Amino acid sequence: MSETISILTDDPVDYRQRLIVGTHTVKLAEALPIEDEAKAIVIDEAMDILSHCVPPGRHDDITNIAVGYVQSGKTMSFTVLSALAADNGYRIIIYLTGTKTNLQGQTYRRLRNDLLGGNRFGDYKIFDDNLRNYHIDINRVKNFIDLGDYVLLFPILKHYQHISELADIFGSVSIKSKLNELGVLIIDDEADQSSFNTYARKNSQSDDWEEDEFSKTYASILKLKSVFPSHSYVQYTATPQAAFLISNQDILSPKFHTVLTPGKGYTGGKFFFKNETMELVKTIPDEEVYHYQRNPLTDCPQSLLNSLREFIVSVAVKVCIREDISFLTMMIHPDGLCASNEKFANWVDGNLASWRDILNASSNDFARRLLVDDFRRAYEEITRYVSLPPSFDEIMNVLNRVLLFTHVHLIQSISSQFSSIQPETEIDWEEDIAHILIGADMLNRGFTVEHLSMTYMPRSTKGRATADTIEQRCRFFGYKMKYADVCRVYLPQKSIQEYNDYVDHEEVLRSTLRQCSSLKELSLHSMQIANTLNPTRTNILSKKLIRSRLFGWRQMISVDYISHNNKVVSQFLESLSSRWNYCHTYEKPMQNHRYADVSIDEFLNFFSNIKYMDVPNITRKIVTIQYLTSLREKGHSHIRIYEIAFGAGARSRSLTNGKFAQLFQGNSPDWSYPGDRDFKSNDMLSVQIHHLKITNEVSIHLANKELYNLAIYYPEIEDYVSLEEQDDDED
Repeated sequence: MSETISILTDDPVDYRQRLIVGTHTVKLAEALPIEDEAKAIVIDEAMDILSHCVPPGRHDDITNIAVGYVQSGKTMSFTVLSALAADNGYRIIIYLTGTKTNLQGQTYRRLRNDLLGGNRFGDYKIFDDNLRNYHIDINRVKNFIDLGDYVLLFPILKHYQHISELADIFGSVSIKSKLNELGVLIIDDEADQSSFNTYARKNSQSDDWEEDEFSKTYASILKLKSVFPSHSYVQYTATPQAAFLISNQDILSPKFHTVLTPGKGYTGGKFFFKNETMELVKTIPDEEVYHYQRNPLTDCPQSLLNSLREFIVSVAVKVCIREDISFLTMMIHPDGLCASNEKFANWVDGNLASWRDILNASSNDFARRLLVDDFRRAYEEITRYVSLPPSFDEIMNVLNRVLLFTHVHLIQSISSQFSSIQPETEIDWEEDIAHILIGADMLNRGFTVEHLSMTYMPRSTKGRATADTIEQRCRFFGYKMKYADVCRVYLPQKSIQEYNDYVDHEEVLRSTLRQCSSLKELSLHSMQIANTLNPTRTNILSKKLIRSRLFGWRQMISVDYISHNNKVVSQFLESLSSRWNYCHTYEKPMQNHRYADVSIDEFLNFFSNIKYMDVPNITRKIVTIQYLTSLREKGHSHIRIYEIAFGAGARSRSLTNGKFAQLFQGNSPDWSYPGDRDFKSNDMLSVQIHHLKITNEVSIHLANKELYNLAIYYPEIEDYVSLEEQDDDED
């Protein structure tokens, strides 16, 4: 038997009215390479985030979250947030930049360029991640705090040693006493990576909380937070599943959320996987899906050669002939092993060299004619959506030049053992007109692959994929409209299905978040997600992940919030007074019902105001809202409402263990009445509203009470996950 304890905290205080947009924000906004409308949106969302942070001088802390899309501009958002914080008295901003040095360096350079510009003696002091001489570093930080005019920026690696060392500096005697009145932000970029406690599941199975274990990065973050008497911890991520599923009691569980708006021209999951006008995703045949054990290919797969030639042609079109852009990039992501990266690097480098040699042969050379035919097929594919493309002859005239200026990069931190190509972590993008990046984990999260147009990713899972992990591999999302017509993504069929399912899940989740005023409404940890996906890794979850399905009838039986819910239902029924249609008339008044079709939005406005106290009903309410949001995204517009036994008064029902045993009236013996369950639509979600009266006097405050309960019919099977055991209903 399990016990569920729910802890509900007050809604975060909104300090928006106290915030100002000052010179730091205005100066930054003027330099941003986006349109004025987009600037206004970024600033407004930064205002929303900061309005729920702890203001300078108030001794408190809070954890909030900003949810964006992959490659949609989250770095720009927290850079604007930094400038806005500077305008409003915050003095210390710490950035947990990611677990790889290339991502830390990328964030450091962006902050330096965007906030400092060319002025090293401005209002910011940015510290690099080399705080190693303890006493010198304490004095440096202390001196800048004492100056009083500087906003101190610390972009550090998300590694327990780096975080712990920074905590030691701020926790030192000479600095800690100066922190009381300082406003502090801790910005966790890619917050779902490494930050959460990987021992959460193990700890939940222990009876003694004093024996709890903490993963090193998680423990170092807690240490850093404990140093500051006043601070706000702001998580940034495109994959918030883990943040929403960890225990509400976890100090890193967010209390407030902001959904970030992508800028104009963003090409994300919907663009690639739900595009009805352009077929940009191509299938890697099963026999060519590389795996170092299950399918360790010995020869370069044909699909890789096809993608490589298409990329070369796209560079010829967009860079050399049209001059639309200065370079293009291809990314190849085999798996997580360096040996695999090196194998693919050898294949790519060898084929590029071979093609250069063959194209230099005479026009009558047999191998050259075959290669030209291959490039002709690549040309026909890559120019399918290009308006007024150059001729194939024009392509051939520049092809050798493209091959000569194509740079193959092996992106990994370990020295190469099986390839002559040496690893790199930094890219000089303007050095060549074509870049081919081959790697795995260093290309996974946060790292921006500039001008990425071609992706070849045979990496796939054998079982059910983890949603937040596969989504973070989507480096091919971003701002690509200038060259979207030559973008292609090569994936295994299994991955294509998983990404299609993920896009549906992501859009429902974002829409649900926009409808929630705070994360209390998601505190029961439920989300709609396809059966092909797990939402996140299970070791960070303190409870077992439960999979359930919405299908058929579900009764939402409750005796909580009777007065409130009666008022909400009565007002809703009154609003439908002119829209009722009448079902078949039966002999008994209790068997006569009426129905009305209402818009999904209208029902959501009603349903969101119905209150429940028990875990199963709250969970079902959340996933029903997500389900209806999903239907709306798919083009459905209405659901059907039934008022059961209208005009006949309340049906008498007795309580057993605090609940009605049954809402429905069954069929009559001769089937002259088919039973309540028969009143539904098979084409749309149906909701029955039952008016009931409690007949057995189980308690003084419930005796003879009249109330409304709902029963919902789901015509389609929808999967969802939760962390709570659900009470099963009959179908």
